[in-house]
Amino acid sequence: MGMGQSKWKDENMQSGRFIVYSSPACEKYFSQHVPLHKAALKGDWEAAEKLLSEDGSLAKASITEGGETALHVAALEGHASFVANLLHRMEGCDLEIQNNKGSTALCFAAAAGHVDIAKLLVQKNPKLPTISGFEGVTPLYMAVLQAHSEMAHYLFSLPAFEFWSTDHQVALLTTAIDSGLYGLAMSIVDQHKTLAVTEDSNGETPLQVLARKPSAFCGSSEGGLWDTSNIATTILSYMKLKTHKNSAQCDAHKLLGYLWDSVISQEDVETAQIVGNTSKLFFVAAESGNDEFLVELIRRYPDFLYKVNQSKHSIFHIAVLRRYVRVFNLMHELVGVKELIATYIDKDGNNMLHLAAKLSPQNQLSIIPGAALQMQREVLWYKEVEKIVQPLYRDMKNNAGQTPYDIFLEEHEKLMKEGEKLMKQTAKSCMLVTMLIATVVFTTAFTVPGGYNNNTGAPILQNDKVFMVFPISEAVATLSSLTSMLMFLSILTSRYTEMDFLNSLPFWLVIGVGALFISIVAMMVAFCTCLLSYEHGLVAATALLAFFASVPIMFIILKYELLVTVLRCTYGCRWLFRSNNRLFT
Repeated sequence: MGMGQSKWKDENMQSGRFIVYSSPACEKYFSQHVPLHKAALKGDWEAAEKLLSEDGSLAKASITEGGETALHVAALEGHASFVANLLHRMEGCDLEIQNNKGSTALCFAAAAGHVDIAKLLVQKNPKLPTISGFEGVTPLYMAVLQAHSEMAHYLFSLPAFEFWSTDHQVALLTTAIDSGLYGLAMSIVDQHKTLAVTEDSNGETPLQVLARKPSAFCGSSEGGLWDTSNIATTILSYMKLKTHKNSAQCDAHKLLGYLWDSVISQEDVETAQIVGNTSKLFFVAAESGNDEFLVELIRRYPDFLYKVNQSKHSIFHIAVLRRYVRVFNLMHELVGVKELIATYIDKDGNNMLHLAAKLSPQNQLSIIPGAALQMQREVLWYKEVEKIVQPLYRDMKNNAGQTPYDIFLEEHEKLMKEGEKLMKQTAKSCMLVTMLIATVVFTTAFTVPGGYNNNTGAPILQNDKVFMVFPISEAVATLSSLTSMLMFLSILTSRYTEMDFLNSLPFWLVIGVGALFISIVAMMVAFCTCLLSYEHGLVAATALLAFFASVPIMFIILKYELLVTVLRCTYGCRWLFRSNNRLFT
């Protein structure tokens, strides 16, 4: 072997790109380990049994570069019968073999969620659940981390959890909540109630972890009235159909009540201390938009309504700042309290309208497509909050000497320019098509199919029933195209003030696009009428109508999303801010 080849081999051995065996070991690896690895991957026990009959030590031999045995591989792949047969050839202590990262076969089965295999392994060696794997992680923690509910409940039912330290127990509890295993979390708290007030390594209690998970509760979506997931959930609830998602949401509500009851039932804890500790999670829920969590807490302790955080923001100030509609709507369920909270001033001298004047967070803006519609939603928020605050607050200056309107103009300047550019581009594109249609239908109106009678000047086909469709469709096409042209012209010549984005511009765009669609349909009808005047027969008529009907259908496909989005954002938002009667029902 040359020096260059030897150096290359040494470098690759150090980098771990392949394993170099001696000649007998290399032969054994490729003749026994590789075939056994393939058999374990496929669950082919016949092939594995043949190899094991020749060499019984293969049952506990490492057959991969990572140090996994055939049992590791089969447990990960979920081949229960293969594992059962393999266990007959192994001793209980052989199941404790760990790979290069310290994981046993039970760790692999737990991570993959194969409960039947886990039961086989634990039955053979009851000590396995106590053996930690990679980075000291136990099989139970792996199952919880991967959100395998059945596996987690099975491993939790074993006595190993009782011997964990408090830090590891609360880590499992908060991980179970993060993974959506709320039933398991309730089982943990049921056995160890003190964990309900214990902080994990991140300084979070179980309630705080649940507070920042709005997706765990039904109705916490900010998708709005037209959100399809909300509509589907509503339909299912009326039909009384229980889905996996609905079940998880019910468990989340139960867990919240269970944790709260466990917190207030702690001995030697003053009420003031409980309120102080839970105020933090109250604002965590507000900052996450977890309205269902807030509703449950307010029902249990209404004094939370008056609490403010370090910035002197109430939950409703946070809702305005972060644009959480469902949290803000809770304010509409209050009367005198709403007036009181609307007077709060934060540490920077901002009232609620100052906060509404700030630009929305990017994650909220991205929900709405297009700068113009985003600007519309921003104006809508500003006007809604303006109705709540006192008239004096509308022109109040903060510590920086800015009124709410000053902040609004400053923070939305770029968005207004982008919205103006988008609206003008859309209007120009649509107006070009509208002008072409208007030109065609106006010219065609004086060139009727069949020509004119030279003696009377009347159309020759005026008594034909099909012909009578032609002047009507021409009139409709002309009127609608001119209407559309007028709407797009209004968009191009608009002043583009903030109020224009709220109603005028969306209204003109909807009418313009709608009229453009009508003009296209009418033009196609007029064209088909001309052709039908010369062609006869049902087959020819059907073919013509089917062919030319594809044009307006293509227009619908291309512009449907635009129309629906504008309608949803403009007219669906009329019901955006309203009382849902959830706080005290």
